[in-house]
Amino acid sequence: MTVIGDFIKERRNIKNLSKRALAEIAGISHTEVHRIENGDRENPSVKILSALAEPLSVTKEEMLRAAGYLTSDDNHISPIQKAFPDLRTDKEQKTVQKIVDGLARNSDLNDDDYDDLVDQVEMFLNHAKKKKKKNTK
Repeated sequence: MTVIGDFIKERRNIKNLSKRALAEIAGISHTEVHRIENGDRENPSVKILSALAEPLSVTKEEMLRAAGYLTSDDNHISPIQKAFPDLRTDKEQKTVQKIVDGLARNSDLNDDDYDDLVDQVEMFLNHAKKKKKKNTK
């Protein structure tokens, strides 16, 4: 098990909820709850953790702290801001969050898949730079 898995299981038992009931209330898959509690999903997404917070009667901050995404002295800093301090706009932060959440939902990718993803992102960034350069002329 993991710290976050133990935390969620403990809170779920206090609330007298089954994994399936918790998942239904949170609007997520019961297998996701099972994976988190058993340690198969070591780094659940912020979106999943936020969905679980209210049904477990904890704040989102408390849930993120239990998962190791926040410390007591950075309550006002989102995990994305903490990990990527150079992101300036809300749009940049939301885009990175969507990418991170997508990766968290697809943890069964293999090394070649991750290499392909990096190649695709680099191709997109090169295309965007060329387009920007062309439009500034």
